[in-house]
Amino acid sequence: MDFKLKYFISSLTLLLVLLVWGIISFPDQKLHLIFCDVGQGDAILAIKGDTQILIDGGPNDKVLGCLSKHIPFWDRTIEMIISTHPDSDHLSGLVSVIQRYNVSQILANSLVTNTGVFGKFRSEVIAKKIPVFSPKSGDEIKISNLDFKILFPEEKLGNETLWHTSASLSASDLKVLGISAYTGEINATMIVSELEYGNFKALLTGDIGVDQETLLRSSVDLGATEGQGGIDILKVAHHGSKYSSSQEFLDLIRPKLAIISVGANNNYGHPTSEVLDRLKTIGAKILRTDINGEIEVMTNGVGWKVKNN
Repeated sequence: MDFKLKYFISSLTLLLVLLVWGIISFPDQKLHLIFCDVGQGDAILAIKGDTQILIDGGPNDKVLGCLSKHIPFWDRTIEMIISTHPDSDHLSGLVSVIQRYNVSQILANSLVTNTGVFGKFRSEVIAKKIPVFSPKSGDEIKISNLDFKILFPEEKLGNETLWHTSASLSASDLKVLGISAYTGEINATMIVSELEYGNFKALLTGDIGVDQETLLRSSVDLGATEGQGGIDILKVAHHGSKYSSSQEFLDLIRPKLAIISVGANNNYGHPTSEVLDRLKTIGAKILRTDINGEIEVMTNGVGWKVKNN
C-alpha cells in the first residue's frame, strides 16, 4: 500500500476515534454527583456541564483516578474546591489535585493546624495564588445553576491572611500576623453545605457529630414539613460513626438515599450497626463505597437516579 495512502487512513482513523471520544465525553446538562471510592475518607465530585466542583480529596492521590475518569482530558480546570476541614482523610488528596489541575477558587476555613498535610496544602495554595474564601452559615455560592448553601460553621473561622502570606506555620511567625494554631475539636469547625439543583437537594455533612447536628436542627431549615424531609441525598457524616447521624437529625431530614464513604476493613468499625439501624428506621436506601465502589447520582433538577456501575 502506498505510504501516503496508509498515512491518510491512519490519520482518518485517529480523527474518527477522537471524534467519537469527544462525542461520548461531551458534557450533558445534568448534575452528576460522584462519590469517589477513595477508601477511608471523603471525596465528592459535582459536575454540571463543563463545571466541576470537588468537595474534599480523600486520604491519598486515589482521587486523581476518579477525576480523570469523569473530567475530559482537555479540561484541566476545576472551578471550585471545598475543603470541609483539614483532617488528612479529607485533605491529603487535595494536595495532588492542586498540583495537577488549575483550581479557580477554594472554600476553606482559615484555621491553622500543625500537621504536615495542612502545611503542604497551604504551600500549594499560596504557590498557585488560588483565592480562598472562608464561609459562614447563610452564605450561598452559585455556580453553573448549582447552589451551595452553607449551613455551618456559624461564623467565619480563622484569619484569611493565612492564605496570602509566605510566613511559616511556626508560632513566632504566626504571632506577628495575629494568627494562632487551632487546638480545639476540628470536627466542630466543619463546613456543611446543602447542594441544590432545581428541586434536587443533597446534604454534605463532612465529619460533623451530634453536637453540630443539634445546632443545625435548631437553626437551619432543612426543608422538613410534617415529618417529610426535603433532602434527597445524605452524605452520611463521619463515615457512619455512631457519634453522628442521631435519630432526631435523621427524623428531621429523612433522606431518600444515604451514601456512606468508607474504607473496607477500617480500624474504626465504620459504618457502625447503630447508624445503619437508624437509617433503616427512616426507610433510607443505603449505599457504601466499601461495598458498592464509586457511586454516581444523576439529576435533571426534577428526578434523580443512581447510575449503575
